[in-house]
Amino acid sequence: MDGDVQTYGSFPSDGEGYAGRIDVVTGPTGRRRWPEHVKAAIVLETYHDGASVADIARRHDISPPQLHAWRRAARDGLLPMPDEEALAFLPVSISGAAGDPPDGRSGPLTLEMGDIRIHVPPTFDATHLSRVIAAVRGAS
Repeated sequence: MDGDVQTYGSFPSDGEGYAGRIDVVTGPTGRRRWPEHVKAAIVLETYHDGASVADIARRHDISPPQLHAWRRAARDGLLPMPDEEALAFLPVSISGAAGDPPDGRSGPLTLEMGDIRIHVPPTFDATHLSRVIAAVRGAS
């Protein structure tokens, strides 16, 4: 890309001949432009349980304040986020026996959305569950 090349030169003002030294530096210029879909994907990573903004920023080689700015833009509607409906919260009600089974494992989860009931086993992948919820919402 043309924006990735910097050219520096020093030229003497008197006389002809040797023009001096010219350095061509290639690579990032210190200021990167991120496509919106990439920003949105990085912001979505920060919404996962146990995610640290600092760790995610370090993994993607950006500063934590920059990632916080992208999160703020997403909250304000300035950064289009994919699958926003999957990020919405479901109303939760607890019924039946409370607490975890005695062996320390989590029990199954039952989601009710209108007249639809989804039984989720404890080992079900959370990412896949968000796709299932989005599909159910889209179909209803």
